[in-house]
Amino acid sequence: MWNIQIVKVLGVLLLHVALVTPGTQVCYDSNENAYSIITCGAPGKNGKNGINGERGEKGETGPAGPRGLPGSQGPAGPSGAPGPRGEQGPPGAKGESGDSANLALEDLKKRILDLERQLLSLLEQQNKGLPKGRAISGKKIYISDGTTATYDEAITICKKAGGQLATPQNSAENNAIFTIRNQFSIYAVLGMNDKQKQGTFRYLNGAVISYQNWDSGEPNNYRGINEDCVEMRESGGWNDYPCESQKLVICEF
Repeated sequence: MWNIQIVKVLGVLLLHVALVTPGTQVCYDSNENAYSIITCGAPGKNGKNGINGERGEKGETGPAGPRGLPGSQGPAGPSGAPGPRGEQGPPGAKGESGDSANLALEDLKKRILDLERQLLSLLEQQNKGLPKGRAISGKKIYISDGTTATYDEAITICKKAGGQLATPQNSAENNAIFTIRNQFSIYAVLGMNDKQKQGTFRYLNGAVISYQNWDSGEPNNYRGINEDCVEMRESGGWNDYPCESQKLVICEF
């Protein structure tokens, strides 16, 4: 017991000495049950850095941050290739013509009609003085040089001349053709037939005839022969006949 108290007193004294003496350190040795004073030297240099430790596992992705402000607009890119052309739209409604345009058009039409009437009147007055094979009716002029041909040949002859085979569509036109027929005293072929349907005679354009001047009992396909074409007799009346027969060719212009 006495020894322990002496050791504690000595420990306190050594502590005071250590506090007033620089470079000293007081240590307690539990095995020896005593204190010792150690003179400390200058601090040693820092040691070298140790090697890097192993890389840890990737942490969880943090929450997305707030959206940033939009950046400035970049330069315009090159123009793309033109697309396919769309379908044409329906035409719009036709606008009304102005008053001045309508008046001018109507006035022009009247002048043209007046000139046509004057010209036709002069031509009809001169009809009696026309040379052989010439006749006029309304707006049509009829010409023949006495040539004869079949129906198909006659159509080709008149077409090459810039006209068509004579086709009377009223009594005045029939009379003009009749005048030329009498001059040559030959039956004349006319521009109509019933090749499409027996008994239904049509013009060259396919329309059903609107004017007729058949002789009595005609058309009749005489003796059962196909008479698909039409001729003008010495009376001026019409008769159906076989298209392969030769008839007077009269062209109209």
